[in-house]
Amino acid sequence: MASEAFSVRVIKSEELSALTALFDYESVENMIAENRRMIESGAGDIFCLYFNERLIGELHVLYDATENDELHKCRAYLSAYRIHKEFQGRGLGKFLLRTVIQRLTACGYPELTIGVEDDNDRAKHIYERFGFTELLGRKKDEYCGEKYEYNLYLRRSPNLHDFIFICGASGVGKSTLARSLYAHYCGAFVEQNQAPEFNTFDGKEEISGLSEERICWEWFVSTLMCYNRNGIKSIIADDFDDLRTADIPVAFKGFDYIIIRLICSDYGQNYRQMQKRGEGLIDFELLEKSSEKINKRAPLVNEVIIDVAGKTPEKVFSIAREMIDAHKCRFDYEYEKPPKEQFYSWVYANGLR
Repeated sequence: MASEAFSVRVIKSEELSALTALFDYESVENMIAENRRMIESGAGDIFCLYFNERLIGELHVLYDATENDELHKCRAYLSAYRIHKEFQGRGLGKFLLRTVIQRLTACGYPELTIGVEDDNDRAKHIYERFGFTELLGRKKDEYCGEKYEYNLYLRRSPNLHDFIFICGASGVGKSTLARSLYAHYCGAFVEQNQAPEFNTFDGKEEISGLSEERICWEWFVSTLMCYNRNGIKSIIADDFDDLRTADIPVAFKGFDYIIIRLICSDYGQNYRQMQKRGEGLIDFELLEKSSEKINKRAPLVNEVIIDVAGKTPEKVFSIAREMIDAHKCRFDYEYEKPPKEQFYSWVYANGLR
């Protein structure tokens, strides 16, 4: 079965009778009347999973709080989570839950709740993996005349950004920081050097540095955008040409991003770090020039700077994490790309080496 055949959409009130394919209701008329009131009043939605045109899953979401506390008005309540028995065990329930969470988060709901019965260990495990870890307490409810009791779990959405870019000279710990941030935020980690191998159209001509860099950059941007379109947040991105840092405020305007520039005011530390690598010949004269250039330029839009001099990787990670969590992205800005002479480039043709 092709993955394109599966889709999630909100069911319309005139389609409610289709829900009987997933659950045996004591009174179908009562179910339809109750859910019609919910949908038409704006109090909730029923997200349904379809295989082609066949309904195979449902997840109900209530937007109106049942508590009087003002805080609870920013919560959405998930319930009636079902997958047709023929389609269980294929990861489709997780697909439905993940899709609904992504859509609710995009709508601005920072807190979600979901209920689970005491004896449903499998569901508890799934919900925990999706961040429903805080037990709010026992709840009693009634659905279509059927009374039941369950545990209510809370999921709080962290303040996640779309993209986290890391730039800086060689030997300042960009990859080390990127891996640590990826392990912490669990989003995605993309380096430009991951671009697949490629050649010219006839496989005979030599690829110029400019062409190679341009193709790798376009692949890099499209990969980041692909992850973002699929709801992944905190996408860590590094290993791009420093000259391309100036393109980030253009290519990613409208997204929530932060650029972290690592500098090292102690060139001796930078030098010693590169000596430890032992990976082929290192042009230390060029390293010093590029470090000086990268360290001096003014910050770009949504760019912050961390001086790694005298700091352990753990300390740099701690500082970066605090900056990321506190960062308020500027979305509306005028931007004029700085002169390329302020940047370093590995492409000889740019004349910036």
